[in-house]
Amino acid sequence: MIRAVVDPGVLVSGLISPNGVPARIVRFFAEGAFDLVVSPALLTELEDVVQRPHLVERLPARDADRLLITIRAAAVVVEDPPLLRGVTPDPKDGYLISLARAAGADVIVSGDRHLIGLPSAQPRVLTPRAFVDLLEAVS
Repeated sequence: MIRAVVDPGVLVSGLISPNGVPARIVRFFAEGAFDLVVSPALLTELEDVVQRPHLVERLPARDADRLLITIRAAAVVVEDPPLLRGVTPDPKDGYLISLARAAGADVIVSGDRHLIGLPSAQPRVLTPRAFVDLLEAVS
């Protein structure tokens, strides 16, 4: 089974646009197609993002609550690892790489150019589209 760290922005996008690629990732997770790896820091960021004023208007609270409940119940939750410094140009994204490495994730899924453009990221960083393609190939 593929173990993936998914950027909270991708998960939230899946709720906002139910027909988009990120929504397919959320559905794949709900169907058990991959193991979603999360940590307290990632869950906190996800909770913060869904409460941003510009998203509250577009995202029904019940949908956000349902996603958080599903993730807490079905995701692989690991402790926050020590933060690796200097692994990405944007220090705010370093925790995703730290988490993925510490948890033995196969991939990081993000639409963030800072992460996608890393030439030697370990584990590899996939766009949401590339991740859906991978999941469809192994299904």
